[in-house]
This record gives sequence, structure tokens and C-alpha cells, in this order.
Amino acid sequence: MEFFVLKYRIVSVWLILITMAIFHACQKDIKMDIPGFEEKLVVDGRIETGLPPLILLTTNRNIFEENSLDSLFGSYISDAIITISDGTNFDTLQTICSSDIPAGYEDLGAFVFGIPSNLIKKFKFCAYSTLNPLFFGRENTSYTITISHKGKKYQASTTIPVAVPLDSIYWKPEKSTPNHGLIYGKLSDPTTIGNSYFWEVIRIKRGKNNQNVDTRFYRTRNPVFDDNFFNGKTFDFWYENPRARFSDSIPENVRGLYPRNDSVVVKFSSIDKNTYNYFSNKYAQINSGGSPFASPINIPSNITNGALGVFGGFATTYQLVICND
Repeated sequence: MEFFVLKYRIVSVWLILITMAIFHACQKDIKMDIPGFEEKLVVDGRIETGLPPLILLTTNRNIFEENSLDSLFGSYISDAIITISDGTNFDTLQTICSSDIPAGYEDLGAFVFGIPSNLIKKFKFCAYSTLNPLFFGRENTSYTITISHKGKKYQASTTIPVAVPLDSIYWKPEKSTPNHGLIYGKLSDPTTIGNSYFWEVIRIKRGKNNQNVDTRFYRTRNPVFDDNFFNGKTFDFWYENPRARFSDSIPENVRGLYPRNDSVVVKFSSIDKNTYNYFSNKYAQINSGGSPFASPINIPSNITNGALGVFGGFATTYQLVICND
């Protein structure tokens, strides 16, 4: 009996060795040619209803090099020439740098630039804008910018559509957390196909003590959507609190929720198709978390000549919600 057990073990070992040999013989070395780094212009531009255009220019970063806040802010470009046109009028944008912001106005700078106030004075960066009232964003108007930098020209066009405001907005506590809840909006989408929307929030008061006021608008995990599945419908939807999603100081069961007594302004914008395509793909890539099972995503750009980024138009509306019953 022991002989048969030993014989079985020997055969098993041989089967394992033969199987390993077969698989090893089937292996093939794969060589990948990783393309070299090519520096490109990156555009972060927007024009909103009633506000002047704001354009930030940087260069892309090499993922194989060490990256830091110093290198990030060091990539900002301040020597470009940018012009803007609405088809009738024409203007050259002026350079505005963080060093130009007076002391004590860092929060205002954070609101304008969309950059945390503690970084406004710590790092130098520049943006491009104009106070020409002809180029304060108007609904149903198209704008084109032309960028000249290092002998190259880039161009981008966007349209501020007609705004579609929310019918109503309200806070609703969760059943399991009666003092924390989500913000809901009711939207009546027009019957025209292709409407796209963007959701941002800023807390102007927090809790009973009215403390910890946000200095800029924040975006949720996926702030952009279109009417592909609800064209012409009226429906309710919700969004989480982007400031309470990942904070370790907040109990896990209320992360992403708004506490009772918060005062929140919701900035709800209508955007054109190119702006939607850019942000939809951008946040799909961000939310994939680098998963090896996620489909690769090429983020489209409306900038010509190989530049990256977007120049987007936003038809904005603002509504205040008090987080209370």
C-alpha cells in the first residue's frame, strides 16, 4: 500500500514539473516601447454668465519624474499672449498673478482662482483675464480664445448656452442619521436633446456656530451629467458633500453628508457638449482610481494644435439651501 502512495506522489510531482515546463515554454518576453515625454501646453479656461473669462496655462508633467507642489506651481505660464473674441468684439487678456493679490484678500483670490487660500501667497502662479464688460459671459453667446506661446498658436471655442435652473432644491436627512443628509435638486429638463449640466457647492455657514466657511466652490465626485437618459423629464436627484467624503475627523457613517444647520450655495450650470465631453471623461478617469481593469480613457480637448485641457462656457444659476427640515 505504501508503494502505491509513494508512486502516486512521484507521478503527481512529475505532472506538476511537466505542467510548469509547458507553461514556461509558452511564456514570451514582451517588450514595450514607452514613448518619450513630450511637453505640451495645458489649458484650464472658463467663462461664466456675468463673469470675465479666466484662463490658467501650465505644461504637462512627466509621470516618471518626481512631482511636488513646487514643480506643479512652477509649471504655470505667465508669458503667453491670449486674445478673446465673441465674433464681433476683440480684446487681449491681461496677466494677473498671485503676487498681485493684496494681503488679507487671500480668500477672495481662492474664490476667483479656485485654488486653496493657503497656497495663494505660498506659490507664484498667474492667470489671464479682462475687466472689459463686453467679455463678461452672456448666455447663448460663443467665445473664441487664441493663445500665442513659444512661437506656436492654439485656439479654442466654447458656447455659453441658455441656463436651465433647478426647479427647487432642498436638504433631506438620512433615516439612519437624522442630523445628516444629502442635498436634492428637482430639474425639469427641456425637450431638446443634448442638454448638459455641472454641479458645484460652497458652504457659507457651517453648523450652529456658523464657522469653517468655504473660500471656494467644490466639485463632487462626478459633478457633470447630461440628459441622455431623461430628456424632457422632471425628476429629483441628489449630490453628496464633497468636503466630507474622506476626512478622518468625520465619523464614517456621515461622510459625504451635510450636517443639519449648514447653509450651502449650489452653483448649477448648463454647459455645451464639448465642455461636457471633457469633464465627463476626466472624472471617469479620476474615479477609476487607476484600476488595471478599467477601460483606458483619452480625455478629449477642444484646444487645437495638440494642447491639452478645455476652454468651457458655463450658464450659471445660484440657489441657497438651508440644511434643516
